[in-house]
Amino acid sequence: MDDKNTDILSRYGLKPIRTGRQRGAIMVQTEEGLYLLREFDGNEKHLEFEEKLLRNIAVSGDIHVDHIIRNVDGELIDKEDGGRKYIVRKWYCAMDCDAKNHSHIIRAAKALAQLHSTMNSVRFGQEYLETNFNLEDTCDRLLSEFEKHNRELKRTRNYIRQKRRKNPFESMVLQKFDVFYEDAGEVLRLMAEPSVQQFIINEVNAGRLVHGAYNYHNILFENDGIKEYRPFITNFERAKCSVQVRDLYDFIRKVMEKHSWDKQLGNAVIEEYAKIRSVSDEELKYLALKLKYPEKYWKLLNHYYNNNKAWVPDKDIVKLDLVMRQRAGRVAFIDSMGVPGH
Repeated sequence: MDDKNTDILSRYGLKPIRTGRQRGAIMVQTEEGLYLLREFDGNEKHLEFEEKLLRNIAVSGDIHVDHIIRNVDGELIDKEDGGRKYIVRKWYCAMDCDAKNHSHIIRAAKALAQLHSTMNSVRFGQEYLETNFNLEDTCDRLLSEFEKHNRELKRTRNYIRQKRRKNPFESMVLQKFDVFYEDAGEVLRLMAEPSVQQFIINEVNAGRLVHGAYNYHNILFENDGIKEYRPFITNFERAKCSVQVRDLYDFIRKVMEKHSWDKQLGNAVIEEYAKIRSVSDEELKYLALKLKYPEKYWKLLNHYYNNNKAWVPDKDIVKLDLVMRQRAGRVAFIDSMGVPGH
């Protein structure tokens, strides 16, 4: 470790024993345990919210999360002479969540339910949330997101149609575009129903907090000497007010893509979550609509349109082919969820 980083750690009262690289940061072993030193370029106002949220979650003792450490001056952010900003987080000896391990997946689903239950008991006050997150704008964005995505899908399709010579990616897009766009249109129509719109508004106005990026990359299993590893949730940089079941959607979609939309596994995830935090009919319907929307298809087309269209990476062609082949399994899983009125 260079002198600059040693100086930063000294302002936290930490004396490094050994260091190493991990997750784009410096892992520091001290007599007090593990810490993570990382350069910070985010929103300072959100960092204060994040620190308060993590502190409240930690107090509950129900779920394990990382902690942002204050320096000896009580500041969350430490600045070196060159102007760069750094933060230090308390870390743990932990292993990554294996997205192919069913046991890890089920335990991560339970951890998410515990996290949501704990966050629902954390109160920041309506005025604080309005000031920090602009709840009205959040609702507007949630209600209009699929309209925007559908316009982008059609824009990309029209662009490809006008091309005289089409590469393999473009030909594949047109081959199944109508099927995916029909899915997208159905979701938009159902999302526009007054009951769904009101559900979104109620969730946001209730101050429901979400992790914002709950996927297997941000779930670790802490090795503290006990027989069963404890889930450890990290990276709350996107925590905010939103529809809480969106975290469950983020997790399920990523996992199910790895498992070819295995109905048994997907329903086991939802059931495990519901054992801790019950899922209402409105939430289940919202979850099904989110899963029905062809988000991965939209992401690939949007990435294509906004980047170099003359050359499409082979990996994008492989991803598009997989999305197309997995559609039937995705729809079958949604049908198996038993959504009321679906």
